[in-house]
Amino acid sequence: MGIQGFERWIKDRYSKNNKFVEHIKKGFIKENPDNFYIDMNGIIHGIINENLKTYNNDIIFNAICGYIDDLIFMIDPNKLIFIAIDGVAPRAKMNEQRKRRFKNANANNKFDRNSVTPGTKFMKDLSEYIKEFISNKIQNDDDWGTKKIIYSGHDVPGEGEYKILEYIRRSELDSLKHLIFGKDSDIILLGLLQYKKNIKVICTEQITSKTKEFEIKALPILREDLKEEFKKLWDTNSRPPFEFDIGSIIKDFVLLTFFVGNDFITGFQKFYIKYKGLDLSIHIYKEVLKDCDGYINDEGKLNLKTLEKIFAKLCIIEKYENNENYLELYKKIQKNSTEATKKNEAEFQKWKSNYYRDHHRESLIQSYIKGLQWIISYYNGTLKSCRWFYPGHRSPMISDLQNLNMSEINFDVEDYYKPFEHLMFVLPPISKDLLPKAFQNLMNDFRIEKFYPETTKKNYILPFIDDELLLSVLECEY
Repeated sequence: MGIQGFERWIKDRYSKNNKFVEHIKKGFIKENPDNFYIDMNGIIHGIINENLKTYNNDIIFNAICGYIDDLIFMIDPNKLIFIAIDGVAPRAKMNEQRKRRFKNANANNKFDRNSVTPGTKFMKDLSEYIKEFISNKIQNDDDWGTKKIIYSGHDVPGEGEYKILEYIRRSELDSLKHLIFGKDSDIILLGLLQYKKNIKVICTEQITSKTKEFEIKALPILREDLKEEFKKLWDTNSRPPFEFDIGSIIKDFVLLTFFVGNDFITGFQKFYIKYKGLDLSIHIYKEVLKDCDGYINDEGKLNLKTLEKIFAKLCIIEKYENNENYLELYKKIQKNSTEATKKNEAEFQKWKSNYYRDHHRESLIQSYIKGLQWIISYYNGTLKSCRWFYPGHRSPMISDLQNLNMSEINFDVEDYYKPFEHLMFVLPPISKDLLPKAFQNLMNDFRIEKFYPETTKKNYILPFIDDELLLSVLECEY
């Protein structure tokens, strides 16, 4: 899923000259890549949605493989085909997955959409079907037989896009041309961070068997656009007191996107892309960099001093009535415009206390900063803790992110959960039949039943699962 609204935002901001984004018709591609990667998540869901009313596994599996075949025939890569299905995700992603699966739960559907989860029988059957399809293509199709084929199934831990970028990251040849098919905004951000690699991303607005138009986003061009935009800061008398480095700029740009929220931590209160939250973050970043001693992302570690300077300016907007355009509001505040209406201080403090009613403020602040560091590790490929998660349903208020006197942020080395454990973390009670038979009644076990409410509030705020307790209960069953 990634960051809501990010793809449209990045196209609107950086494709003015139509160089970053290229529109193509099915069957027409100007340049064949060396390596072609397919993130299967969007394809699987797209084909299922198309066939939901007349659901049949054989039809679905055949249509999914037909889509793969059409893509590879159109792209015709020179060297490699890499097909990746989501495996077990890190715990930090599971809370979002759990929320989504509770939303998807519907007893009236012929097909349970939650079947598209690593470890279910559906995913095992689909994986076997795809492997057989690949084997047949290698034997009978010269376009496949002459290329290296890699299939990373649901039984291999990690999200599809993460496994793809990990492979690209390890590639020694920077000259290789990489093309990734996928809809998740994380692909763009992960790809941007590989700033020495030649990566493009191809996707379509809606995935169906009748797809006829695609978009190709050239990340090297986007990197040049970012370089041109931020290099200007060093061409003034008030330039930052450290050297310009495009790699560091890109790392900071990616980090700024975290403020509007992603799949791992909650974004700031109503700080959405559509309200210009990301635009404001970039604007303030440019303002404060001249007064900082370094980038936010300092060789993989958070520079808390730089971060505090950004938060100190961002938090100004919290005390004003929101006009659904944070960038314009900030500019009006800076000009002391009467159009910027300040909130009553007493009422604001009362609202703020209420905001934290279910959370310990200091603990939430510490966890949020730790979460930023965790995502940096995830994005740069140095993730060691697959079981850490952000233990809050909301972010701290920006105005509380000051005096961040935190010691060095470290994480325990923890492996991914097993597939059946993952299912217990993310599935709602209505989907219990997707579990292995030995576990299907465990959601009613008195020790853990509180984690699996039959009904939820409209905003799907769910209790966090105590993993030690859950794993101890599971251990008794296997």
